Amino acid sequence: MMGVLVLSGTSMALDDSSYEETLARSYTTTIMHYPSLCQTDEFAKSCTYFTNYYVGRFEHDYIGYITDHLDFDMYESDDFTQRESAVQKVNLDYRVIRKYGFVSVIARVVQNFKNKEAKYTEVFNISLDNQKQIQFSDLFSDHELAAMICSNAIYDKFSKYEYPSLHLIKAQVEVQPKNFMILPDGLEFEFSRGVLAPASVKARVVVPLSLLLEAKPVKKWFHVLDENSSDLKRINSVDPLEDVDKN
Repeated sequence: MMGVLVLSGTSMALDDSSYEETLARSYTTTIMHYPSLCQTDEFAKSCTYFTNYYVGRFEHDYIGYITDHLDFDMYESDDFTQRESAVQKVNLDYRVIRKYGFVSVIARVVQNFKNKEAKYTEVFNISLDNQKQIQFSDLFSDHELAAMICSNAIYDKFSKYEYPSLHLIKAQVEVQPKNFMILPDGLEFEFSRGVLAPASVKARVVVPLSLLLEAKPVKKWFHVLDENSSDLKRINSVDPLEDVDKN
């Protein structure tokens, strides 16, 4: 776990369901968009952790970027003394599934620096029992087979767009799946728009549990797999948004 950073910042309430904080460091400014539950005792620590994580990483990465592109022979263009602050916006979305004991945190990030823009999405699943991150390997007895199934599903979904990045992401999912949300009846992968397909296309893939049964999913996380659920029609009938609290 990261320690708490010393930050200068301001906060602003947007409405009853969300608020923003602007956090300035030496070289970067981060605008964090939070759901209202970040102000509750239950989730305040978690939200502080993600704030520290994104603010600290952006500052570190931007200093590294400046260093890599710095011409030490041209003092008049010293980016360390004559710099423009890089800015990022981080939108945190908490989806609390109390019935199954976990929360999915989706972070959508937009960074602007040196007239460039970068966007990416990250997803974290956290147990409500111990506040630890749920890893992909926790979900299946044969997690390597599950990763291969998910990788193939993602490839099948986006192969028609012929984006070069698809092959890299397919390989990454095979080795270490990330950016997935746990659903009662499967997994949902979310990627940044424009990476696997045109920006107008939603970069999401749902891998139903019926495709993952061979990998032996763990009942603790997929409660539709009770002793009497041999009928796959029941698995496919579960509403993935049922029991979701997004506040």
